[in-house]
Amino acid sequence: MLPGTIERVADGELKDALASHLEETRDHVKRVEEAFRRAGAEPAAARSDALAGLHRQHESQQVTEQLLRDLLDATAAVRVEHLELGLYDPVLELARALDNDDCASLLAANRKEEEKALERVGRIAGRLRAELPR
Repeated sequence: MLPGTIERVADGELKDALASHLEETRDHVKRVEEAFRRAGAEPAAARSDALAGLHRQHESQQVTEQLLRDLLDATAAVRVEHLELGLYDPVLELARALDNDDCASLLAANRKEEEKALERVGRIAGRLRAELPR
């Protein structure tokens, strides 16, 4: 999903933010897998129905004007970041409740990067919104 969005957007700042976050996401996967191993569990990929729903909703929007398309891509990224933060919260809480500091630190690092990504794409979305013709 993210690589296709990166190719599609024209706004340079948004493209850079999404490309940077794609690299962070690869690191997030490694950290989550390591957290599972440190908790004595085997990591396995799982499909997110919530994320798939957001993706379907976003892809169903037929917009040809590039500025509006970029704005929709930026606001979609904001929604995804909110979802991801909401997914990290309970597992981070669980790791802390179980006094598993190793897992908690890995998950907290991911969450912090997600917060920064949310702030960045949110700021870009605001700028793009302000650029819309009135």
